[in-house]
Amino acid sequence: MKLKLLATLAAAALAAGCATTPPVPAGLVAGSFVDFDCEGQDFQARFNPDGNTVRVRTQRGSSELAAAGDGVFQADGFRLLMKSPTGITIEHGGKPLGHGCKRK
Repeated sequence: MKLKLLATLAAAALAAGCATTPPVPAGLVAGSFVDFDCEGQDFQARFNPDGNTVRVRTQRGSSELAAAGDGVFQADGFRLLMKSPTGITIEHGGKPLGHGCKRK
């Protein structure tokens, strides 16, 4: 009986842990930098496993971008659009740095 109860509790804990894991946006990897080839400026991005931020590195600098919803991450004048009509787009100061970005 104890073994059955422990197995049930372990399965419930595992299911709860999986349910709270944020999905990784297409093209990114949790915990590792990925290179993006863009029309304009190339960049690197790393998805934080906590699901709340993406770290970007560009020729204009780097920043930890906070999730703003619907595939948008932004901070410090940077804006990363994961669901742009022209592919992945990165902007700085309201101007596109790179668009049509694809993972190398």
